[in-house]
Amino acid sequence: MVEVEVTFSNTVQVKASPEEAYELLADVKRSGLHFPDVESLEPSPRHTGGWRWKMKEKGLGPISLKIQYDAIYEADGDAKIVSWRPPSGGGGDMDSYGSWTIRPSQGGGTELTFDARTVAHVRASRLVAKMVEVVAREELSKLKRRYVDAIKETLDA
Repeated sequence: MVEVEVTFSNTVQVKASPEEAYELLADVKRSGLHFPDVESLEPSPRHTGGWRWKMKEKGLGPISLKIQYDAIYEADGDAKIVSWRPPSGGGGDMDSYGSWTIRPSQGGGTELTFDARTVAHVRASRLVAKMVEVVAREELSKLKRRYVDAIKETLDA
């Protein structure tokens, strides 16, 4: 087993109001389906506030990433923060921690800050560990960038 940790942070400005942005981001299914390569996203029967993510399989040579994990979500409407963490005991193929912070922009619209830390547990031999780390880190960072871009596009429409 190879563990790959990736941290990612991005702040973007959107045209939507803070209330509109919060409405989208607090709706886990609706906002989560903006994430690239989601195969399915359903409420987890095991955890209150939990969601089960299944990602489409990605492969590069001998490395195959098929990720399935659970995360527990909390939305604070007063603070305009949506956060998530893995359930106790771990989330599955990946442990995902993060938050969206929503603030009004001075010139109108909204500032969104996305912070995430993921630890992917990839089934691979130590022989290919370095290659797995590079590929997984690149792929996870690219997916998160595309996710933030998709959310921004929706909230700018």
